[in-house]
Amino acid sequence: MIRIAHRGASGTAPENTIVAFKKAIDIGVDAVELDLHGTADGEVVVIHDTTLDRTTNHQGRVNQTTLETIRRADAGGWFSPEFVGEPVPTLIEALECIAKKTIAVLEIKDPLIAEAVVARIRETRTRDLTVIISFHTAVLQTVRALEPRIPTGWLIGNHNNHVSPVQLCQHLGALGSNLLNVNHPLITAEFAYEVQRRGIALWCWTVDDIHRMREMKAFGVQGITSNYPEHFAKV
Repeated sequence: MIRIAHRGASGTAPENTIVAFKKAIDIGVDAVELDLHGTADGEVVVIHDTTLDRTTNHQGRVNQTTLETIRRADAGGWFSPEFVGEPVPTLIEALECIAKKTIAVLEIKDPLIAEAVVARIRETRTRDLTVIISFHTAVLQTVRALEPRIPTGWLIGNHNNHVSPVQLCQHLGALGSNLLNVNHPLITAEFAYEVQRRGIALWCWTVDDIHRMREMKAFGVQGITSNYPEHFAKV
């Protein structure tokens, strides 16, 4: 079972920050997941939302804000006074932090930045230490075309609720990928069986309940994503 920290150790530190990544690594995980958006001046930064509003003391759309302005934002104080002054990392900073210790799972939120993400993976020589995931199939196709040696995974959420696992596997095969990363309420024992018998890797997100983690493990799910990676020791 691959233990994946969701946005770092985001249950105990501000999500998508270097301090959250370091906490997850110190706990001992197999991978750290993070979210990516592009800035107005072509940089790639680590943040979940399309805007700065929720997780920083700044406002505005990420893709309409320069890196210089984003770097002045406080990405830690909203979570706790203990983390005041924690910055929004760039992708390169995140890769330099994570890839020395474990695997970086990069969720591309903005479909326009796939090429820039691949370029930064090449720049940091972390191709063998990264996995790219996205809800956007166009992102996976772009990554496959640019750098087929980077593993890719398709994110599946509630919008795929009425699609059978067989159909998902067929679509995944057409994308040239072999990883499904599925919102855990959609996963049953039958769902997991149908995916795995087709040779597809199955991960799930985001599980914080230890009982449900154990259930996912019993179903044969190979990767579990959690905001509380410290819970993995009890599974």
